[in-house]
Amino acid sequence: TGIDIGSTSIRVAVGQASIDKELGPDVQLIATAEVDSNGVAKGSITSIEEAVSSVAHALEDIERLIGAPIETAWVGINGTQVLFQESRGAVAVAKQDGEISGEDVLRVVESAQTITSPLNFEVLHVLPKSYCVDGQTGIKDPVGMTGVRLEADAQIIFGSTPHVKNIMKAVNRTGIDVDDLVLGVLAVSDVVLTQKQKELGVVVADIGGETTTV
Repeated sequence: TGIDIGSTSIRVAVGQASIDKELGPDVQLIATAEVDSNGVAKGSITSIEEAVSSVAHALEDIERLIGAPIETAWVGINGTQVLFQESRGAVAVAKQDGEISGEDVLRVVESAQTITSPLNFEVLHVLPKSYCVDGQTGIKDPVGMTGVRLEADAQIIFGSTPHVKNIMKAVNRTGIDVDDLVLGVLAVSDVVLTQKQKELGVVVADIGGETTTV
């Protein structure tokens, strides 16, 4: 289940995991619901009570459609209370033969995340942009390569802590556990762009009721 808390509407979508013979694991959309949004302005909660009521209304509609209760959901976070910062991490390759493993990649991404967050902000996403192995730059996937030092350039996305907590509270008070928060425009880009378009450089503009995110 995904919940998008917007300034003009609350949208809920429910999908079911499936296996496509050609594409592999997939999600089949089985129901969507949309209601007017109250208590939200420019992507931020301005009234917890009104926002809870709107989210609960959308969940009632979707549960009626699918005939089953919703217990957990991924929640989209939008609005202007989001910051972006570039970061760089570096680690020594663990294996003696120098072969880079998935664990090395996880460690270097965690290393890139060890920066001081802006006051009253918390990390939403850490997005690796490219890797560097012993000075060789522009590497997309270093797993299986050989080297001594692994570096990663990443973009850190921060959300305002009060903004994050208010979004979480608005959903939790409807009885739903939040699986995780996702920046709305990132979710949009994953859906509408191909990998080739991302590599070439394509802009996605998510035009909402009160905010536009690029």
